[in-house]
Amino acid sequence: MEAVRHRQVEANGISMHVAEAGPADASAPAVLFVHGFPELWYSWRHQMGYLAARGYRCVAPDLRGYGGTTAPPEPSSYTIFHIVGDLIALLDALRLPQVFVVGHDWGAIVSWNLCLLRPDRVRALVNLSVAFMPRRPGVKPLEYFRAAYGDDYYVCRFQEPGVEAEFAAFDLKDFFKLALAIRTTGSSAMDLRKMQAYVKPIVLPSWLSEEDVSYLASVYSKTGFAGGVNYYRCLDINWELMAPWTGAKVQVPTKFIVGDGDLAYHHPGVKSYIHKGGLKRDVPMLEEVVVIKGAGHFIQQERAQEISEHIYDYIKKFGTGVTTLKVSKL
Repeated sequence: MEAVRHRQVEANGISMHVAEAGPADASAPAVLFVHGFPELWYSWRHQMGYLAARGYRCVAPDLRGYGGTTAPPEPSSYTIFHIVGDLIALLDALRLPQVFVVGHDWGAIVSWNLCLLRPDRVRALVNLSVAFMPRRPGVKPLEYFRAAYGDDYYVCRFQEPGVEAEFAAFDLKDFFKLALAIRTTGSSAMDLRKMQAYVKPIVLPSWLSEEDVSYLASVYSKTGFAGGVNYYRCLDINWELMAPWTGAKVQVPTKFIVGDGDLAYHHPGVKSYIHKGGLKRDVPMLEEVVVIKGAGHFIQQERAQEISEHIYDYIKKFGTGVTTLKVSKL
């Protein structure tokens, strides 16, 4: 793997931990990787090595509230405007006028919204696992989740003040083994009570090592989980804030990839939305949908080589020309 460089970047009033690989000069095409929950920049280690070796500058931040990036205490500091704003400010700080964007899980949600709000900064998008979710004017997200899944659904439970303290009851290495490797959990069904009651031996799959689990556990033992949980607490706030973009389309060249074993793919209506014209209607520049047989939710780690090749095969056709960032002087 290409060497990974780490640094702190001041952006949007916070300090962001950023991992980079590949060329550091401004002439190299850049890829921005956006992680999900409960993850870190580390989720993209395989793709960073693969693309860096092919001349791409890879930029993978810990998002607001995660890892080495500032974690404001107020849940209201985690709206989609904050998160997209952080990424735009990061691109400005790194003098990157346009980037390829690759997102997964919550990072896919952030990336869809980044493309919706600032398509001028995105050359092309590759999103994993979570399809675009158009705003429903008549139904707030939490109303929908409660009606569909009940109050015990993890998205609903994450609204409870202090629920993040329940993560402290876990041995964090066991928690990440369960969260990443057991197909019936994953970020799409983060039922903490069921996970705490799980007593079977956890055998790591070939794609996840003890070293990987130890890294995540060591970071989260310092930061806790409040930052990631706060993203869920902003679902209804985001619904209100995004009212002006009701019906807006994502106007960015796009490739979408999902595993057929991903619980996010099996939510009611998702398959038909993806395959029967809904996603193409809302993302008119959608060029390809890839469904990977036998793959679960954490697909960029589980099928690292395959996903890396899919990303590269898509973004390489856009060429390597890079524009320069013009900074106006007041």
